[in-house]
Amino acid sequence: MERKQFAFKRLPSAFLVFLAFVLGVGSPLFASSPEDRQAAIARALNFLHTTASDDTKITKYGSDLLWCFYTISHTSSDRKLRESAAQMGRELAVRWRKQNQHVPTDADAMEIYKMVAGSYSSDLLGVKDSRLKAELREAAPRFNARDYLGFDAQHEPPPLADLGRYDTWSGALIVTYFGDAYGVRLGARYRDVIQWLPILRPFDGHDDDMEFDAFYAVTHVIYTLNRYHEHRIAPALLLEELRFLRRKLDRAIADEDPEMVGEALDCLKAAGFESDPQVSKGMDYLISSQFADGAWVEDEDDAYTAYHSAWTGIDGLRDYRFHGMVKKLPGNQHPARPQ
Repeated sequence: MERKQFAFKRLPSAFLVFLAFVLGVGSPLFASSPEDRQAAIARALNFLHTTASDDTKITKYGSDLLWCFYTISHTSSDRKLRESAAQMGRELAVRWRKQNQHVPTDADAMEIYKMVAGSYSSDLLGVKDSRLKAELREAAPRFNARDYLGFDAQHEPPPLADLGRYDTWSGALIVTYFGDAYGVRLGARYRDVIQWLPILRPFDGHDDDMEFDAFYAVTHVIYTLNRYHEHRIAPALLLEELRFLRRKLDRAIADEDPEMVGEALDCLKAAGFESDPQVSKGMDYLISSQFADGAWVEDEDDAYTAYHSAWTGIDGLRDYRFHGMVKKLPGNQHPARPQ
């Protein structure tokens, strides 16, 4: 995921809202209503559906889009939103299955991971293929942990001197989450990766590029721990991470970074901060800065960032139906940085 500079081509009230947020001039000049949120979510979902109707985008991003539709359909409190996302997801799953009936003989580790993620998401949407799952189980052992994750997660953390360590680690969280969930080992288990959380702290105090990677590592710690919005997160479990997200949320609004705003919001909601003024401020920013087509980024040469902005926008604005609470980390945690 690359850092972007977003052109200011927003809806009419956006510039005034931005000034109010950055300069702190009195009370917000824009206060969104539940109807505003619903309308913004509907526009973003339609943008995602349009993206998922393009065969070339299915080939490149299909597995990611499938997970997007599934998680919205599974964890949203709004019944109509759940039903719409489920229908869109099933349509996409049928088309994705037609494109992915067998594991290519020359598939590399990343291709196998994407097929695992896409097949798992399709299964959850009700479009199953047991034959492909068997092929993936046979193909996955061709590669080891370093091929899938970039490091041997069972025995060591990502290289701590590597400036890209947070990016490497967040990718490993995602890969092993899907591998475990689908029952196809992708180099290591999720518990092997999450065990390194304590020694990767602190996430702040770095330069902007490293904190960008650290931010997405933190959000994906929360997503993979709470099964992508199924459960609440006990705030005491991740106090340091939640403080970091709060600081980055304010910075993301000032920097006009809607993807970071959306991910910070859904993580804070999972920790019980739905009614927090900072969360309301973030939702107001998202509603005021959405493009008319439903996305939050306009870039014809970067389809991923455009649809990812719509996805994170929905997740930042929607309400959730959480079940239970995550109160501890899985596995044995390493308490200190190795000497």
